[in-house]
Amino acid sequence: MSGGKSFQKPPWCCAPRDPQLRRRLVDCFADKEAQDGRATPFTVEILDKAVYTIGRGPSADIQLRGDMASRLHAAVLQNAAGQKFLVDLKSANGTFLGGKKLPPHEPVEWKDGQSAHFGTGDKADIFVLRGQGGETAAEEPEAKRPRLSEDTAKTGPADDPLAALYGDLPDATVEAAPKKDVTHKLQPLPPPVEDPSKILFLDVDGVLRPLHSRQDAFQNTKTIEINGRLVPLLGNSEAMAGVDFWPTAMRALRFIVQKTGARIVLSSDWRKDEMLKKGVCNSLEEYSIPPLYSQTPDMDSAAPGVIKTLHSSFREKRCKEIRKWLSKNPKVRYWCAIDDIDLSIPDKEAQRSRQNGAGVFLDMQENFVKTNPQHGLNMEVARLAICYLNGAPPTEEIFAAAYGIRPPED
Repeated sequence: MSGGKSFQKPPWCCAPRDPQLRRRLVDCFADKEAQDGRATPFTVEILDKAVYTIGRGPSADIQLRGDMASRLHAAVLQNAAGQKFLVDLKSANGTFLGGKKLPPHEPVEWKDGQSAHFGTGDKADIFVLRGQGGETAAEEPEAKRPRLSEDTAKTGPADDPLAALYGDLPDATVEAAPKKDVTHKLQPLPPPVEDPSKILFLDVDGVLRPLHSRQDAFQNTKTIEINGRLVPLLGNSEAMAGVDFWPTAMRALRFIVQKTGARIVLSSDWRKDEMLKKGVCNSLEEYSIPPLYSQTPDMDSAAPGVIKTLHSSFREKRCKEIRKWLSKNPKVRYWCAIDDIDLSIPDKEAQRSRQNGAGVFLDMQENFVKTNPQHGLNMEVARLAICYLNGAPPTEEIFAAAYGIRPPED
């Protein structure tokens, strides 16, 4: 991520002089768990490194699990005295300490008991910095210790009745508990089918990522505009579009592929830009999902001397692109399109046209699943797509869970 790559740690940032004495723990909550008070947080140790990175990417030292997290979201810095500082690495949704948003790349001291929020709302992670429970005070300098006589040193204080009983026992040794591995690695799925009979046509905006309407949503991030929507680009030579993909949507996508073995064909307009398409590929790789199998043709482009195809609407064009891809791949037996735009309802122009009749559009009972663009792909919608890809009619319960309504009558 560019925020992490461009950040230069300050000269004072280094490992503490006495790491064990300055050791701190971070209790990590998902926001909903923190609100109901029933969940146990996982705990991470801040010990002897100068910098601890925080994010949802697999390389981060401390893993974020919320939907607002960036791959490389923030970092904890230490100085020689063991003070802790939190710095935002130009995250997409911001880092907040004590309720105040941190300016990007400006370290702010993180004190014991302060809570840090990574993003906003119910989907943000919450970290709380604390000292060690029951930790002992630092050892006093020898000059300040009371001096014992030689006899007292050998036998123990005369007024201590337990000294004679336990005085000759060896000193207790303290062993540090093994550190927990908080990194959740996804197991790779089986090798993808080379000549698939199941295809998932995948949209991006409103399916894998939110529809950003705020113009200041990425004020500290380089963006590109595609079809009037801002897409964050994080990285210089490396394409890092896709940093704002919902983790819940990516897990639901992985669930579909795992249960069906379907290959993914990109139907989104993201396929028209190599940098954006690379961002999709990076996200698939991050979640151990097989790479893109193909992409639908672009019926907006035309070779020199060829008349550009006319469409009554954007929906009709996307449906035609899907059906054109299918016509060139006759071995496909089951397929499903996931989109936030309703591809099942023909517009008035298409209904009037004899050539472009309603048959171009998709069927919500056989091969099309619509997402809510405010939430995107989730497990309920994923289960409906799995039914279509496996050739199994969905039950009323599955349909209702996906849409909150009963399936339409034939």
